[in-house]
Amino acid sequence: MRDRLKITCSLLVLLMSNADASQAGNDYRCTIERFSQAQGDSGPTYKILSENFVGKQFTVDRMSGITVGVLKNSANAQPTVIDRGNRENSFKVVSMLSADQGMPGTTITALNVMEFVEGNSKPFNFMIDDGVFFGTCESF
Repeated sequence: MRDRLKITCSLLVLLMSNADASQAGNDYRCTIERFSQAQGDSGPTYKILSENFVGKQFTVDRMSGITVGVLKNSANAQPTVIDRGNRENSFKVVSMLSADQGMPGTTITALNVMEFVEGNSKPFNFMIDDGVFFGTCESF
């Protein structure tokens, strides 16, 4: 009985320490610093998107890949984490919203956070069709 209690207590401590470690720094808070589009960085669309997005933030749930805030990738779509990221590779998540889901055509998003970059601030690029948002993410 005593051995069973020791094992149970040990498992609880292990589970609690893993839960704390996985919650600390498991998600990203990202700030948009600039925007660019394939057809050039001028014109009314560019101006509106730059004015309404640059300086704003979004968060990323690293387990599901879902983004929340000014940039979203899960409205009627299920994001897929392609790579969890590490010291040698970027965190990558993609999503697709097809025409049969109410869009005029297929919309594709791709988020790339350069997890391998030294320091707390990790550069990112977030593509939505022909537009790309750039900035930095920090774990929280």
